[in-house]
Amino acid sequence: MAAEYDFRRRPNPKGDGELQPLYPRIVNKGTIEMERLVQDIADMSSFTPGDVKGVVALLEDRISYYLSEGHHVQLGDIGYFSASLQARPVMDPKEIHSQTIFFGKVHLRVSPDFRKRCAGYVERAKYGFRKSAELSGAERYRRLLAFLETHPFITRHDYSGITGLLKNKALNDLNLLVEKGYLNTVGQGSHKVYVRADNKEVIE
Repeated sequence: MAAEYDFRRRPNPKGDGELQPLYPRIVNKGTIEMERLVQDIADMSSFTPGDVKGVVALLEDRISYYLSEGHHVQLGDIGYFSASLQARPVMDPKEIHSQTIFFGKVHLRVSPDFRKRCAGYVERAKYGFRKSAELSGAERYRRLLAFLETHPFITRHDYSGITGLLKNKALNDLNLLVEKGYLNTVGQGSHKVYVRADNKEVIE
């Protein structure tokens, strides 16, 4: 199979409305989660899924430990992990103390060989990038109430279906409604559902 691409315009740094050039970007087909990787490796080897999970957990532990000690860590032919620091900018080293310096981001510098192994064929995506539907907050809330009239609860997937919002925007919408008291949540993680709170009117 090939990676699929579509075109997007570069953001306009001046914000003056001038049309910017198009550039190709890979269309994400979804996230391969750890369970899938574990099962793939187990199917391709003599290791059990438990063996694979155990090795991954130990790698996570050792990599984080050595990074916290100030080392760079090489992970096979994938590349090198390194950690960076964050602190306020100063002109004189005497202006800053160790208590105000913190570990920042963790970086992965991919090796040239691994980068070559990740390169594949590309083809134009049939449908391109998905975009959230542009509905007003009041209309999204109206559709939500109509759904809850016939259902005891709503999931994120259901909310995406009735509003046209993609996953992250749908979650942000639902969580904002919870913060404002229009919805309550039941359950945790992937089992979380949303129920209607009492005595709330349509929002604008």
